[in-house]
Amino acid sequence: MSAGMKILCAAALLAIATPAMAQDTSAWDLRDRNAYVLDMQGKMWSKPISQQGWAMMTKSARAVPKGTVFFMQNGQLYMARGAMFDRSGNFMAGGV
Repeated sequence: MSAGMKILCAAALLAIATPAMAQDTSAWDLRDRNAYVLDMQGKMWSKPISQQGWAMMTKSARAVPKGTVFFMQNGQLYMARGAMFDRSGNFMAGGV
């Protein structure tokens, strides 16, 4: 097999393996005094918030209940409640 063919095969394997690696079940790195935003154009971003901004935001904020699941479908962010995943991150079809 030529060197070029080996590189092409390696690139194809990486492209196939990459989506599987994106299914990480580790905890998100959410930090205090950061805003996590899904803006009006559907773009997600985060930004540190000043003490004054934080005080204003928390006046009308509510805690997200444990067991809440967020997901995207057709550019729309949804949330659902219930035991849908086990501790390993596997979807439980009967859990909804």
